[in-house]
Amino acid sequence: MNRITNYLMGAFLSLFSLSCTNDTYNENLQSKSSDKLKQELQLDEFTNINIAENVEIDWKKATETQKDNFKIFEVPAAEKSASTLESNFLEKYLNYQIVAIESDTMSYSYFIEVYTHKGSNVYPETITKLRDFSGVLNVYLLNGENLGTIAVYNGKARNVSENDNLDVLIQSINAFSSKSDRTGKMPQCGGNYTVIVDQTISRYDVWTVGDKIIAINYIGTTTTRTSTVLPYPCDGQYDKNDMLNQRLELYNFKNSSGIGKLTTIFLDPSFLKNACVSGVYTKLGGSLVFQEYLKRFDGDFSIANLTLTVAKIPEAPNASAVTYQPVNGLIEIRFSPEKLNTPPLNIAKNLAHEILHAAMFEKLLKLSGTKEVPWSEEFIESIRNDEPKIAEYYTRYWYDIPVGGSISDPQHEYMAQLSINTIKDILKQYDNTQSEDVYTAIAWWGLMGVGEPNGITGLPPRPTVAWANISQAERLRLVNIYTNFIKNNSRCQN
Repeated sequence: MNRITNYLMGAFLSLFSLSCTNDTYNENLQSKSSDKLKQELQLDEFTNINIAENVEIDWKKATETQKDNFKIFEVPAAEKSASTLESNFLEKYLNYQIVAIESDTMSYSYFIEVYTHKGSNVYPETITKLRDFSGVLNVYLLNGENLGTIAVYNGKARNVSENDNLDVLIQSINAFSSKSDRTGKMPQCGGNYTVIVDQTISRYDVWTVGDKIIAINYIGTTTTRTSTVLPYPCDGQYDKNDMLNQRLELYNFKNSSGIGKLTTIFLDPSFLKNACVSGVYTKLGGSLVFQEYLKRFDGDFSIANLTLTVAKIPEAPNASAVTYQPVNGLIEIRFSPEKLNTPPLNIAKNLAHEILHAAMFEKLLKLSGTKEVPWSEEFIESIRNDEPKIAEYYTRYWYDIPVGGSISDPQHEYMAQLSINTIKDILKQYDNTQSEDVYTAIAWWGLMGVGEPNGITGLPPRPTVAWANISQAERLRLVNIYTNFIKNNSRCQN
């Protein structure tokens, strides 16, 4: 009896010992996986500010699951301060997660941002239980590179962005999906959603003598609410580049370690108080293309600052807006208050047009390495390898002018040849209710040349080459479309 008891006790102890050893082994595996992911994760490299500054990882709650030939390691993440969405078809809150997958001796790591459809079950914080979940996964590498979008409908994943780097993640999700007669196609839809973030900034006056700080005086604390309107990445609605960039945020303010305010896009009080132009600017936060150009003035990457103002333009009284060349690193876009009594879509075109000017100046500043562009033929020639098109247009329309010829605006010539579709894309993302002809006519207005075109030839006093090369019948047709649009659409009331 004692021998049997001793045998059973030995077996029990052996099993207990084996169980403890397995638990320790699994914990060691998870610890090793977490350490590797911690080394790879670079949140500060994400261009999405909400992820870079407002997301934290809960490494203690990491889990591991195996299915078929996929070993899946998942780590939950959450916002420190919850941002919210305003949308008719998305739930209010976002979810975040790190997913690492081992398959066929290869390892893959992803950072996932989750949007949940209204009416869907909440995201279960794992890709292994998505059968009752429908929504969108915006997928990044751990260094911040955006790989694109995965659409999930009742647990079935689709590669909406058609990026091969998403295939392993999609196959892993689908390994857990149940067979169903329901379609796995993401329904077509339209519209925008709004991300609202409140940022509190304390301001101080800092007194210095040389490099020494002698006094810091508290001024006050303000809270700025940033509302960013973004288009929802529905199936078939946007192209691949839109999806790769669809979460680039528009922020006008960044906290600089609690001391002072670091702002690289300055909205002058004259601009903010003008409901017409400031309202259009806010709504343009939903244009991914417009955001891409604004990002050039991000303090982490740009040598230039941008300011938007509303004031008279004495040197060009007939202009709706002008962009002044940089002075001490500051580029000003100025809107004439007398020219804002126009349909909002036309104001959106003016914003798009001027931001393209500002972006070109920013490129020239960056290449010069100074705070003002050195306007010389030697400098323009020196940038030919970096910006061949800009160099070509400045050379052609400024420096290679025959005796007696007239100098044209290189930037307008550049934009008329290369940027019409960019302006049209911004207009469509601002207001998608117009015809293609209307977008084309509005985009051309301002790139036709100096002065308004007449009603006989459709040519302004000094046309751009691109506009002059369009047939006379087409020029007159576009002028007529633009004129009718202005006449038949409600104008902005400040």
